[in-house]
Amino acid sequence: MEKKKIWLLFLILGLVTAASGQVSQTEASEFHKEHALVLVENAFRTQVSLSEKPQSKKQIVDKLSHYFTKELTSSFIKENVYEVEGGYLTFGSDFAPHYIPFFNYDASTNVQYINGHWYVWEESVSEEEGPVSSVPGVTAVVLTEEEGKWKVSSISYELPESIQSR
Repeated sequence: MEKKKIWLLFLILGLVTAASGQVSQTEASEFHKEHALVLVENAFRTQVSLSEKPQSKKQIVDKLSHYFTKELTSSFIKENVYEVEGGYLTFGSDFAPHYIPFFNYDASTNVQYINGHWYVWEESVSEEEGPVSSVPGVTAVVLTEEEGKWKVSSISYELPESIQSR
């Protein structure tokens, strides 16, 4: 009788474990365009917040690691985080490397899943007005799945051929 109870317990545990794994897999596959936009916008806000007040490097890493891959987090910190009195922070710049671009997050913002990555991008037109001019082109944020979560893995100024030809 005891053996039957133990086998029944193992069977139930096995089924629960299998069901839990299926739920996680379903959640990972339910990442959609809207999720990509929200992730990129939140990543941008997190980067901007790093210039507000000095904090520890660990706090910065913890904040960034929610939205950025390990590699991009490391590169961002190396290129943009400076030690100041009271901790570390970033200084604002229009041309700092590894920053999420200023997107509109409207109909001009494109999102496409291709070859295992999400691409979020906007196309810019040439602007001559104001103190800064810009050249036409594309700025894209690439999302990659890392340890079961989608994260920003790079900022690119090119799109894959398969997206360009659409």
